[in-house]
Amino acid sequence: MSLKSKIVHLISFIIGLLINVQVLAAQCPSSVLPQKALTNYLEAMQERRFTDAFKFVSNSMTDGRSNKDWAELQEMFYIGGGVIIFGIDVRQAIAIESDADCSSTAIVPNILRSRDNFNNQGITEFELYTIVRIDGRWLVDSQETLFDQPDVDKWFPGETIPEFLDKK
Repeated sequence: MSLKSKIVHLISFIIGLLINVQVLAAQCPSSVLPQKALTNYLEAMQERRFTDAFKFVSNSMTDGRSNKDWAELQEMFYIGGGVIIFGIDVRQAIAIESDADCSSTAIVPNILRSRDNFNNQGITEFELYTIVRIDGRWLVDSQETLFDQPDVDKWFPGETIPEFLDKK
């Protein structure tokens, strides 16, 4: 391994540690509300009830758009892309270091199974949602999709990223 490769791997490792330090491995003491907010959001998206889904997201997730504008954008994306969600698997909420009791923030993992016009064989996505409490309501604030098996192993023990079928 070249010196350059070693340096790149070391920097990646250090950045990974710094990012992951903020997250505790502990489940939230009372995770029902953050999980419910995510479930409500994902079910509304699955059923294409975008104006309802808007009720479960923060301004960060909508880029400050109005309910009407955001819902129209989602509808255009879903219809144009042929998006179909056929599996939602919301997991136990996890605490972050700065909020160990999950009073205002939690990370909620989810496994989403879907397909669209560009991937008709379907895809399994391993997602991490940050759920925040704003004015007494739990809202989806951000979403991250995991693409590397070591990250999936950390958040979804026992799960593996499926291989794509090679269609010729």
